[in-house]
Formats: sequence, C-alpha cells, structure tokens
Amino acid sequence: MSISADPGHFFQTATSLATISRRLAKAHNQNGRPLVASSKILCLLADPTDFDAVFIGESCGIVRRVTLEAGNTKSALYRGFSTPCTCLALNSTGRILFAGAWEKKIIAWDVRSRKVLATFVGHADFVKSLLYLPTGEGVGGGGGGDAGLLLSGSSDANIIIWAAGTGQRIATLKGHTRAVGAMAVDPVASSEEEVVVLAGGSERDIRRWRIPVRNPAGAKEDEDLIREFETSVHALRFLGEDADCWGASADGTARRLEVRVLKELGERTDTVLKHPDYVNDVVMAGNGRWVVTACRDEEVRVWDVVSGELYHTFTGHADEVVALAVVGDRGEWLISAGIDCTIRRWSLLPKDLEVAREEARKAREGEEPEEKVEEKKEGVMTAEEEAELADLMDSD
Repeated sequence: MSISADPGHFFQTATSLATISRRLAKAHNQNGRPLVASSKILCLLADPTDFDAVFIGESCGIVRRVTLEAGNTKSALYRGFSTPCTCLALNSTGRILFAGAWEKKIIAWDVRSRKVLATFVGHADFVKSLLYLPTGEGVGGGGGGDAGLLLSGSSDANIIIWAAGTGQRIATLKGHTRAVGAMAVDPVASSEEEVVVLAGGSERDIRRWRIPVRNPAGAKEDEDLIREFETSVHALRFLGEDADCWGASADGTARRLEVRVLKELGERTDTVLKHPDYVNDVVMAGNGRWVVTACRDEEVRVWDVVSGELYHTFTGHADEVVALAVVGDRGEWLISAGIDCTIRRWSLLPKDLEVAREEARKAREGEEPEEKVEEKKEGVMTAEEEAELADLMDSD
C-alpha cells in the first residue's frame, strides 16, 4: 500500500489552510535579521558571560551556543540527547550548562570544553524546566566542580532537587498534580538560609516551595496557593528593580502578580496583558519601561509597564514564538526564538523602536514606504544625466 505525504491528499479545514498559507508567505521574510537553526527551537537562554551570545535547545536534541552579531549558529554544539531539548540553565559563573530533554534525563556540560560533567537520571517523564540555585561552598558540590543545587520540573508532576556538581538526587518535591514547566526564585523572600521558589505548569495553581540551603531535603510547600490564571502557566519570572512576579499563561494573558502577601485564593492580579492566543514567555526591558511577551500567534509584543497598553508588535516569525531573552551591554537587544527554526533580533533602543513603530503604522494604513534618495557624489552623473548625455551625442 502506498502512503502519500502530499498535504493535498489529506482533509484540512479552511482555518488550517489559511494558517499554512500565511506561514508560507512569511517564511522567507528578513524581519529581525533571522538566524536559522537546524530544527524547531524549544528553549532560549542568554549567555551571562557574553552580551552577544545565547544558548538554544532544539527539537532534534542539539543544544547550540549562537553568537549573534557574527550570525554563527555553530560556535559550540552540545550533544548527548536523542529527543527534543526542552529547557536550559547555567550555573552562577556561566561556565556549566544544564539541559533537560524528553528522554527523562539532564546533562551538564563544561561550556568551554563541551565535556559532559554529569548526567542526572531520576524522572519518570519528560523534563520540562530547570532552575539553578547557588548555595555556596559545601552544598551541592562535587566532581563537576560546582557548588549549588539544580531543580528540575517534569511531566511526572515532581520537582527533583539535585547536587549540581554530581547529579546526585537529594530530594523529590511532591504536591503538583500535573507537569511542572516553570520555576523562579523569589529574590526578595529568599535569604541566606532559605530559598523561596515559585513553580507552575500544566495546572493553573502556582505553588510556593521553601528550600533550606543547608538541608535541601527538608524543603516544604506553603499552603498559600496562587490561583490567578485560568489554565496552564507557561512562564514565571521576577523582573525589574522591585522584582515583581510576572507570569505567562495558556489562558491568553501575561499578569503581574502580588505574591508576597498571604491570601486564601484572593485577588492577586495587579496588571493583565491580554493576547489572542497562548502566551509562552515574558521578559522586561528598557530599564523597566517595557514588558515583552511571546505569543503562539507568531507575534512579539512590547507593552508599557505603567499603563499596561500595547506599544508595539514585532512581526516576523512564521510560527509560534516560544521564548525571549534580553541581551547587550545596555539590554538594547530583544531576542526571540520560535518553532519556525529561527532566532530573531529586535532593537529596543528608543530611536529604533520609534522607527519600527512608525513603519508598522504605515503598513497598517497602507502607506507606501518612503523611497531613499541617494546623494549625488561629486563628479558622478546620475542615470538620468547619463541617458540625457547619450541622447545628445546621438543627435550630434
């Protein structure tokens, strides 16, 4: 029996056909100066040791270090997975890279040598999120040359605490009912003795874990649940000078949450940014002026933090945008990654953002872009002048 791969031989709805047509039309645009990976990009992480570099995890299982200005997507390749890489983390020095994948394990590499330092095995399902906790000498160290803890969230609904340097399992945190896909440290509530971690995922509840630095196995969950989103939580980040908690959700919103006042499922939402589809990530830029979101509708949106109003939309990706990062010595570049296999760069400098906003307005209103007028160089004739001279010579 023959099997066809021709899309025309399969039933497709008008909506799916329109989506395919739109994505094909956008596939080759150069908005955001795209860099192309070998497969779908599922996670993104800025390199804290280099303002011009990021790490990406791909669906083919490869982890890449990408240098942006040079456009080099192969400055370093980290191998070891045979299934999609879903999450990344770095230790506090930026010299050890951790990655999790569908094959239920985590690998730690030396960033420079690309040597595998440790392999973490213990989850019963996909590894979905990673979080590194620096703890100082004597806790979490070992043969990998790293002192610290690594937390991993999984589709098995558990969080495992590991010794980051050895891959030894210290404790398993149970309480979540579904996959744990987002974790973040509350820098204000945490102290030298205790780290406070917020965790969410495929359930709407965000749970708070208190992890004693010297006795991680004694970690406990707070009874204070945070239940502001309608469904899955895709990202949790503490952003800005005040370390405000922002979350992104499949309910089509990004929200700023009040998480430091104990409430029994009371109202915690301070700001709601509404989207037409799932929100996958949220970051802050422009010295706290902008909040930027990544959406499944292929767009990257820049919001005014004070007013909560949409300021600008970066359009370029031809498929779902999954992750964001802010890089540059002044935080002037926004990096977006999508399952269209591209990384795109958007300038957040005030003058560049204004130009992008004006161009978007003209495009919406159907105005033709202004033609650039080339300056005439001294002693060089324009094409019109050359043609006129040729006509005169023919007449003579």
